[in-house]
Amino acid sequence: MSLNLLAKQSDFVNALNASSEFIRETRWFDGSIVIEVDKQRLWLKIYRGKVIDAMEMIPPFGATISISGSAQAWEWLCSGERTFSDLVTAGSRHLASYDDPMSEGGGLRPPEISIGGNGFEAGRIHIGLRDLCGVFASVYGVHAV
Repeated sequence: MSLNLLAKQSDFVNALNASSEFIRETRWFDGSIVIEVDKQRLWLKIYRGKVIDAMEMIPPFGATISISGSAQAWEWLCSGERTFSDLVTAGSRHLASYDDPMSEGGGLRPPEISIGGNGFEAGRIHIGLRDLCGVFASVYGVHAV
């Protein structure tokens, strides 16, 4: 699967604006979220639960929160091979065997998808970020139409 972030940008924004979970969890958020897949970027301005603007670049005033990872990490999310929690949390929960707890770097492995920027705001809308990633997976996933 070759993930092209901008190819389904409109579908993604429309799906976010139709997601009751995303709307509920970001209802009191006034900020921006940038999604980075390798070097591809999509900046989203969120106001009271709705995406009111989207750009292929980060504007000069930046972003409130960033969610970034490799194309492989996003593909794992989209295919369902790994969950949002697995990808954003450090350590390994995707071990081939419990015989080797240090495989894949053990607890020292950094998250495959990082959440950055304003940590207070990211924590406040963490469930909204999870919902955003769920919508992302449904739009960009293997079975997405």
